Amino acid sequence: MEQPASLAELRETWLSLVRQTRINEANTLYWERLFPLVEKEFLAHNKIEEHYDWLVLPCGLEASYYILLIKAIRPKQVYFLGTEEFVAEFLETIIKNTGLKASEYIFDKISYEGLDITDVYDKIRARLNLFIDKKILMDLTRGKRIMSVGAGIVGAFFGFDLVYIDESWVDDVKRGMPGTEKLVMVRNPFEVFGDLELREARAFLNNHNYGAALALYRRIQQKIVDPRNVEIEAFLSEAYMHWNSFNFKAAVSKLQTAVDKLQQYHIKAKPEILENLIALKVLDTGSQEIIKSEEFNLHVIIDLYCNAMRKSEVGIFEDAISRLYRVLELITQNRLKSHGIETLGSDLTPYESAYKAVTKEIYGIEKNPPMEIGLKDGFILLYIKQDYLLEGCTPNDLKRMFGVIRARDMSIIAHGLQLAGEKVFVNLNTLTKDLIQKICIKQNRNLPLLLHQHTFVKL
Repeated sequence: MEQPASLAELRETWLSLVRQTRINEANTLYWERLFPLVEKEFLAHNKIEEHYDWLVLPCGLEASYYILLIKAIRPKQVYFLGTEEFVAEFLETIIKNTGLKASEYIFDKISYEGLDITDVYDKIRARLNLFIDKKILMDLTRGKRIMSVGAGIVGAFFGFDLVYIDESWVDDVKRGMPGTEKLVMVRNPFEVFGDLELREARAFLNNHNYGAALALYRRIQQKIVDPRNVEIEAFLSEAYMHWNSFNFKAAVSKLQTAVDKLQQYHIKAKPEILENLIALKVLDTGSQEIIKSEEFNLHVIIDLYCNAMRKSEVGIFEDAISRLYRVLELITQNRLKSHGIETLGSDLTPYESAYKAVTKEIYGIEKNPPMEIGLKDGFILLYIKQDYLLEGCTPNDLKRMFGVIRARDMSIIAHGLQLAGEKVFVNLNTLTKDLIQKICIKQNRNLPLLLHQHTFVKL
């Protein structure tokens, strides 16, 4: 009994027919006798353990590669992107040989004439709703060159896994050698170098979501080729996370580590990071002292003010307003203390007459000095003491100032039931910054420099 022809023998016969330009005979031999052996060989040596929801196929004018891919990968669904000619001549053969059901594939038409990378991008982007939270594999094997390039870029950008079929090439017939096909998984360059997740981590950091940024940085560190920059940015994010929560000791430790790593890796540090470290060290040192210095008090005020600015930057105006209000409290408390007045337990009898007179002008009724000094009470006492903060100020000026403060008092973050919102923030910010500027002028300090030292770096 005659033995069936081997793959090698059939391949030589096929090559001979192609070289003789007997293309129809070569195609008949290929599909009837050679391809079943090619498929058997391919599936035996190309096993994929991953389970994919979608296989995306930007198709050229042929069928065999796509049959091999679909059978080897066994995706739940297939997305074909090809021309009308592909549909007319090859799609039916692929469906028949793979057994795909109508519900297991979709097709989008694309024209080769004037084809651009953006055309491929637009087609795939229009289908992104199908791919959300799915495991996707993009094929780069065939199709017009611009189509393969576009597919590679789009697939890498959207985080798809990439694959292609490699094979030995027969130059004189400009065809691949049947039976030498092998499946090659391509590492996504955005995954290898962490580009996509790194961009997302930096976006979190720049939007002051430091916990989310830190979690991403730590994940990226585990899988990229060179994690040095990511390691530094992780320490920076962790430092800002602690600093944003007023944990100055932990923040100093993490920021110093980031600076040390920059030096270790011979990476030039952003000057802003070094300025941050100066401010943090003042805050941390001051927190260890019983008697706070004038410098420490000013840094605390500036730090809380910058914290409020970060909240406003992401639209959290209620939190920003709360912090600005606390800044005003610190300012009045520090100034009152310089006059020997504590906010609790101070004898205000010497100021009773003046206090009643001022409150009469502001509120229309006389008020007695309080047992516990609130923010408005503090400003009234500073006015009576002719403190430099209120130099040139009149009772009407105080009344207008209290109107700004009262808007906060009526909000849900204080005693009311409504949100204060951006307008209240803007007015309170103007008042607060003006008072901080007066303090800096009095202490001969550079306000822009202080704000710079307490402003978090953006990447």
